Amino acid sequence: MKKLKYLLLALFLLAGAAWTGRESPLLKNIAWPGKSQDKKIQAQDYEFVPVKARDIRRTVMATGTVTLKTGAEVKIGARISGQLKKLNVRIGDFVHAGDVIAVIDHVDLLARLAQRRASLQNEEADLAKTRSQGPLEIQKAKAEIEELEAQEIYAGKTLERNRGLNQQGMVPDSTLDESVQNVNVLKARIKVSRENLKLAEDRLLRDITLGEAKAARARADLQEAETLLSYATITAPIDGIAAFISTQEGETVVASLSAPTFVTLTDLRKLEVTVYVDETDIGQVAAGQKAVFTVDSHPDKFFPGTVLDIHPKAVIKDNVVNYEVMLEIDPANIQLLRPEMTTNVVITTGVRENVLAAPKEAVRNAGKQNFIIAKANNALSEKTVTVGWRDSGFVEIVSGLEPSDQVGIPIKPANAAASERGGGGGPRKQP
Repeated sequence: MKKLKYLLLALFLLAGAAWTGRESPLLKNIAWPGKSQDKKIQAQDYEFVPVKARDIRRTVMATGTVTLKTGAEVKIGARISGQLKKLNVRIGDFVHAGDVIAVIDHVDLLARLAQRRASLQNEEADLAKTRSQGPLEIQKAKAEIEELEAQEIYAGKTLERNRGLNQQGMVPDSTLDESVQNVNVLKARIKVSRENLKLAEDRLLRDITLGEAKAARARADLQEAETLLSYATITAPIDGIAAFISTQEGETVVASLSAPTFVTLTDLRKLEVTVYVDETDIGQVAAGQKAVFTVDSHPDKFFPGTVLDIHPKAVIKDNVVNYEVMLEIDPANIQLLRPEMTTNVVITTGVRENVLAAPKEAVRNAGKQNFIIAKANNALSEKTVTVGWRDSGFVEIVSGLEPSDQVGIPIKPANAAASERGGGGGPRKQP
């Protein structure tokens, strides 16, 4: 509606000018696109500075949070139940990996360990006895077989001699029958002895296998008892600071399906920044880009960092789509930071080096065109320029200016500056 009023006013003034044949004095105060405020540019209305070649940095600004890296925080719990006999840390204490943090009562575990060790000793003794006595019995059985085989050979020779004498009538049939019987008896005894030897060998192999199995089981039981005993002594898995303690000496911890956490260790040397970058800017961000950030606890310090990676899954909050960008922190400054600190981050996504640039206050735009008040050889003119990248204070001038040009920055009237500062400039004079 307001734009319509201004348009009607302009048409009215134009019509009046056309009717009178001269320009209305009110038209002199209208700021037309591509024109300065007055028809004649006044040098005293501008501060002129030379255009210079400089680096223009394209940046992405975002907020983030100092976070712990994966593995930098460890929750330590009990894997066995019992009374907490000793707690060696307090909140804020620094511990090294392997330091003893706590000890749980383990008298019953020591007794179980002694019992399992004795059982292993008994099983190993029985196995050793089997291995030593079994071969002796087998050796004895083999010797018995050898003796019977020798007797069989002698009995066989006696049988052959008696058979010859019997044919000559010098030995009765009864003597021959007795010799035959002796040979048969010895063969039968040898057969039985060989079967007994086979049984003894099988039995020895079975007894050794069984003894080894019993010893292995006893050894496993002992190892289990040693493992349970080791659970009673809780050590630090990483270097870190005790950040949380939930159980004190004398209290009982109960181990269930999930181990109760009673000490949390945090390694404050392993920090990173999680930056939340808007979806409109994420396309400019890439791993390896440099960044700086500030935190409220050190407002005058700039912390350098490097983009590590970009998480592919978006984070949507209050209908705003952001992507998590992980920032690596320079180790030299990491001791000044703490987890969950809020950060203001500036990521440099590109640099154009040694390009012609002008202060952003010197560039005016109207529609798709950009204009600059330029000074060359003490002559003032309004030039149309093509601009490129912008940073916090300067605009890249792609074309339209020469390196020898100076550009004008509008000087605000004193009363306007006082008004912006909230001062009372008094009533303005009417033109």
